[in-house]
Amino acid sequence: MSKHSLIAILAFAFAAAGAAGAAEPVDWTGWYASAYGGYISGEVSSNDPAHEQSTGDYDDDGYTAGLTGGYRSQNENGWVYGVELDVLLYMEKGTAVDKVGFPDLVAYEANYRWAVLAGARAGRALGKALPYLYGLVGFANVDGKTYNVDEADQYAPGFVQSAAATHLVWQLGGGIDYLVNETVFVGARAAVFVAGRADHTMPWNEPGPNEFGYDSVIVQVNAGRRF
Repeated sequence: MSKHSLIAILAFAFAAAGAAGAAEPVDWTGWYASAYGGYISGEVSSNDPAHEQSTGDYDDDGYTAGLTGGYRSQNENGWVYGVELDVLLYMEKGTAVDKVGFPDLVAYEANYRWAVLAGARAGRALGKALPYLYGLVGFANVDGKTYNVDEADQYAPGFVQSAAATHLVWQLGGGIDYLVNETVFVGARAAVFVAGRADHTMPWNEPGPNEFGYDSVIVQVNAGRRF
């Protein structure tokens, strides 16, 4: 998914929010929690062009799931401000195969472990609809693995090496929530999702650092409850 697609999704969401604005006022102030599922699409970035050429394209697109929670405060003019915590519970692993040294015999994986982000959001209440912009920053831990290469950089079927690292990550985007009843809401949002480069040097590719990051777009749908 391109950044142009992200812009189109956000434009549609805010247009829908304007059309969905109900006459009856709604106060969005209070604590909330929600669960979400989504899809992320992007590409790996690296400080080692030779490694990128040898592996070809990573299969980096996949599904995500997690939990969010926070607090929103609405002022008398209908503006809503809040803070939010996002715990990413699941992200599909990224994979690639070697195309130069050991063509189609050596494989690589990026296995997601955990991520926690926190940030702020701001929007305008339009009755039961709440369009908003948001930003999050935090950390994500990823374990990079290489299959079938030993520590001397020789083909070795069944040999596995790994190097985990923690990345600085951030999201910037927008979305819309809609109040179904007094406590339950549903929503959708889209954002740029970036994981900064971190060192995943393994014995076979020393000396390092061999740094990798991830530039992507994420789209989510959610359902939650106000307290």
